[in-house]
Order: sequence, then C-alpha cells, then structure tokens
Amino acid sequence: MKVSEAYSIIALVFSNNFRASLDQEKLSKLNANWLIKTENEENKKGSLLLEKALQDINAEALADDLNTFKGACDLKFFKKIDEAKVEDFYKSINFKKPFGELKACHISNMLALLSVIFKNDTNDKSHALLGLYLSQYLIPSMVLFAKFIRYNAKTSYYKAMGEFMIDYAKVIKSSLGLRIEIE
Repeated sequence: MKVSEAYSIIALVFSNNFRASLDQEKLSKLNANWLIKTENEENKKGSLLLEKALQDINAEALADDLNTFKGACDLKFFKKIDEAKVEDFYKSINFKKPFGELKACHISNMLALLSVIFKNDTNDKSHALLGLYLSQYLIPSMVLFAKFIRYNAKTSYYKAMGEFMIDYAKVIKSSLGLRIEIE
C-alpha cells in the first residue's frame, strides 16, 4: 500500500467518525490499535485514550458527546475558513460533497475531499492541489478542531480522535514538507 493510500484511508476514518457516532455493533468491532504508530506525543496519548475508551465504550454516550460539540464540526466555527470559499473551491475542482446533509466546511466533507485527493495524487498538478488544500483550507482549522475536542469531548474515544488528528496533521506536514505552523 502506498503512503498516499494510507493517508486516504485515515482521512475517511476521521470523516466517518465525525459525520455520525458509531453504533454499538461497530464499536464492538474496534480494537485498540490505531492505523499508524508514530513517535509523536499525540499518537501515544491517543493510543492510551483509545485503549481506555474501548474498555467501557457506549454508543449512547458517544452520540451524546458528538452532539455536544457538533457545532465545532463545522470548521467555519474557528474562523479560519469561509463556507462560500470552500463551496467555490469544491466547484472549481468539480467535487461533490459526499455528505449532502452537511455543510461544505463540515469536517467530514473536508476530510472526504482530502481522501479523494490523496487517492488521486499521481502527478505534479494533483500534488499542488493537495498542498494548496491542506495549507489554505484544511490543516489550520482541522488542528483547531482537534484541540477543541481534545479538551471538550467527554468520552475518551473522541479525545483519542483529537489526539490522533493532531498527529495526522503533523505527519502529513512532515512528509509533504508543508510550510505551515501547527499551533
């Protein structure tokens, strides 16, 4: 598996976790091994939180938790991006948001686009699009979102997702050589 394919899969995992909470059947199939292991502190902390979460996870508590921070899932909440600009960007690259019921700048739609870009990153043009999308649209708001849920989520599961998302941003930044600050 290519690195870009792995990054694409991780983006989809995050996207689905913030679109709707997992039901009890899906939760029972989870294991404590996150998709990637890194030396970043956030990955280590996320792994511990995920392990803790899987010991006593409850679908109802997860749904309640997501409901408490669902306003932050709309990344314009962090004032780094604008809904209209994101919609225009989608139009300019012919991207149809997969979760039509959610806003264009909802974390799930934005991560779904990232997954598509990673999956199709085959030439200089697509690589330039990836860099532009990450630095101008996604990473600044995604990191703020991850920090928000790190501190505001009630369940260890979503706190783990926050830690893993920060780790994911750092790994992408490092591997692609992006010149952005991860605050």
